[in-house]
Amino acid sequence: MFIHLKDIAIILGGFIAVFTFVNGLLEYKRQGAQRRFEHFITLRRRLKENEAFKEICALLTENNPLLADYDSQSKRDFLGLMEEVAMLSNSGLIRKEVAHYMFGSYAIMCEDSAYFWHNVDRSDMYWTLFHDFAKNMKIEHISFTFKAHKLRY
Repeated sequence: MFIHLKDIAIILGGFIAVFTFVNGLLEYKRQGAQRRFEHFITLRRRLKENEAFKEICALLTENNPLLADYDSQSKRDFLGLMEEVAMLSNSGLIRKEVAHYMFGSYAIMCEDSAYFWHNVDRSDMYWTLFHDFAKNMKIEHISFTFKAHKLRY
């Protein structure tokens, strides 16, 4: 059996095509992970660098009665941020475990705080996504065990 140069070129071309395709898929996956991480960093930065959000988080952590008279617009903005986390989690751009680990405790404390809801209408239909997110974070919290491999992108 004699292999022609033409046959070798076809086989070699096939290997190169497969290698290029696989490499392209891996690069696409890496870029997707990078974009998801950038979304996460943006949300985390907004939570930690916004003075009103930092104060709300501190008051929630203590379940401080001062939260009742806190600016209602800042509270609505905070709820909006939590809903953005929920949307990113629901769409798979942030893993549920990451959303829980980094934002879930604030959503749970917010949901359970009568002080937080004092000057914000808890029953407003536009907070349904937030309430659903907080409920899911409570479920996640009950079964949570730290697994580093799940806290990734």
